[in-house]
Amino acid sequence: MVFVAVFVLLCALLGGWVVKLNMDVKQMRAEVARLQQKKNSYDATLREIKQIETQKTKLFGKIEAIKELKAKSQVSVHVLDEIARATPPNSVWLTSLTQRGQSLTLSGTALDNNTVASYMNKISASKYIQSTTLGTSSQKVVANRNLQSFTLTMVVTPPVEDEKETAQKGGGNEK
Repeated sequence: MVFVAVFVLLCALLGGWVVKLNMDVKQMRAEVARLQQKKNSYDATLREIKQIETQKTKLFGKIEAIKELKAKSQVSVHVLDEIARATPPNSVWLTSLTQRGQSLTLSGTALDNNTVASYMNKISASKYIQSTTLGTSSQKVVANRNLQSFTLTMVVTPPVEDEKETAQKGGGNEK
């Protein structure tokens, strides 16, 4: 009888323990489901954040492109001004000016080789011209005079201090 009572008691304890474990498992599963749902709501928020970051990156790229275009357009104006100032009115005549990217090509006619060399030196002194090279040079007869036809190629870059000034001006305009 004692044995049966101990056995029944033991079975009751084991049954209670199994019921408690089942309840704990149900609670854990409910908690997992709740946390999964919460995680899914965060996933939607994370997708939105990623989309916003992508848009932000695109916008910053566009802003940088606009700044670069603005700086390049200002450089072109300065370069044309420097070339106009460096061109002597009665000894050098330009026939064409072509700019592709940072490469600028000038073609023209001058009185002689010394005038072409002097003109190259004046242009090279500009802070916007990185290097100047003589492409072609040949003698040309114009109005019964021997003149020198030439082509100059140069690299155009904005000076470092102008980039800093442009950045400061740009920063001031954005505030």
